[in-house]
Amino acid sequence: MKRAIICLLTVVMILSLSACGGGKDVDLQALAGDLAASAAFTEDMSQYAAAPGVAKGLYQYEDADVEECLLYCNPTSAEEIFLAKATGEDAAKTLEGICSARVENQISWLQNYTPDAVPRLENAILTVEGNYVIFVVANDAAAAQSVVDGYLK
Repeated sequence: MKRAIICLLTVVMILSLSACGGGKDVDLQALAGDLAASAAFTEDMSQYAAAPGVAKGLYQYEDADVEECLLYCNPTSAEEIFLAKATGEDAAKTLEGICSARVENQISWLQNYTPDAVPRLENAILTVEGNYVIFVVANDAAAAQSVVDGYLK
């Protein structure tokens, strides 16, 4: 009897611990829609939804690293919404590095072309939560962060 109780408790502990490691699921479509329609951007970003394949071209990620990806990109203001569900935490870290490099490249390219976009890039939001990568360049980073926080908490 004692042995059965110990086995049962062990199984319950293992199941409880495995449930904790999964992390929160994020509805990327809903997050993108709420961000795009928010006042964080100079324009309604929903009109800048990119066709499939554009994100891969801009971010140069490997297909094997990404399960789902959404991109909204305003070419005149440098505002962007890039949301991805990576295939694992290592892939998410890779995407985080790609987003960081994109910020640096955009700053370098835009500082002479559109200098008013540089502060937006310098205040970009880059969050990795489990397998999710959230990268947002907005006119009002605090407003965009508030929307993102609503999905992560």
